[in-house]
Amino acid sequence: MWRSLRSPFAVVLTLGLALLAGCGSGGETSSSAGGLPDEIVIGAAIAKSGYLVPYDANIAAVEQLVKETNALGFIDGSKIRVISVDNRSEPQQQPIAVQEVIEDGADVLLFSCEVPISAAGAPIAEEHDELNFTLCASEPGYGPPYTGRLSFSANRSLISEAATRATFLHQRGISHPFELTDTSILLGRIDQFGFERTWEHLGGTMAGQADFKNEDLSIASQIAEIKRSDADAINISSYPPGGASAIKQIRAAGIDLPITAPSAFDGTFWLKGVPDTSNVYATLNGSAYDPANAETAKLFERLKRAGVDTDVSGNLLASYAAGQLILDAIRETGTTDGEKLASALEEKSHATVMGPLGYTASDHLPSGPWYVYGYPERKPKLLKQVKPAYVPEYEQ
Repeated sequence: MWRSLRSPFAVVLTLGLALLAGCGSGGETSSSAGGLPDEIVIGAAIAKSGYLVPYDANIAAVEQLVKETNALGFIDGSKIRVISVDNRSEPQQQPIAVQEVIEDGADVLLFSCEVPISAAGAPIAEEHDELNFTLCASEPGYGPPYTGRLSFSANRSLISEAATRATFLHQRGISHPFELTDTSILLGRIDQFGFERTWEHLGGTMAGQADFKNEDLSIASQIAEIKRSDADAINISSYPPGGASAIKQIRAAGIDLPITAPSAFDGTFWLKGVPDTSNVYATLNGSAYDPANAETAKLFERLKRAGVDTDVSGNLLASYAAGQLILDAIRETGTTDGEKLASALEEKSHATVMGPLGYTASDHLPSGPWYVYGYPERKPKLLKQVKPAYVPEYEQ
């Protein structure tokens, strides 16, 4: 899902600025003059077609929050409404979708779960002074210093997630993990960076490293490298379906080492054909199969009653938290002015369904603890919460 940051962003930035030259704001923003409008509009420029649809479907969590907030009496009498426009899962389409929701009256913005697409809309948001959150993207490239001050994510950074897995294995006495990296998208290299740099910081050495691509039908040569190494665990920096196929092949080759994987392996959809999941672990925000606390358990039940598929649960939490942060900042400031909302979010941590989330002026991807889940009975089972003491700073 995560692709290179550089070339797509450059293309869409140029397109976005060209659009800005010919388009003015069409939304009514009475908050810019002080006070809230009668109706607060959250405009979502997200995928309603294309490969990102399963991820951007997490808008359902924000819609649930809006429904609950309106039922409790709105925000200072202002009703909240969500509108959405399809970006077709295309970076080139994102600036157009963002401009359309703004013209339809959006006061704050929600963007897709992939950074290159979300980043493509940031210049439009900045020009119109509109706070914008990605629904669940967590890799570098969104927010300062990349796309501007008004861009945020409620999902903790992918690098902190990788650091959590390294810390987890270190705590379990692992001494020489093997890194298996999927190079088809940006996720793989960033996850590898976070895991290996943290492992080095912890004083460990890697048993080896091998690349593959998600579309590879066979990873026989990589499996041979794992067998030749002295590895006592494997970190796989990938996502289904190719990452699931890799795990299946590793197990079929008789390798029963512990395997750690990122939150792209949330849920049970990827388990088909994987013969043994008893020694597989993933870092997640939480899971509907084994909620981390009573608050998330209640939210998952509300979402289920609303007809939302909660198999892939962690990103639903990140999207719900994004909505909470937006609404809390509006309550505190009494405005939808983007700069004032950003200041409120940077000023202090805010309580969310994912726990307290805070930002600095230079970093709008929160760090913090992750939950480690195992799959002993072919579904996520909570093991422990791990907060890495060290999270490496990303280097481009």
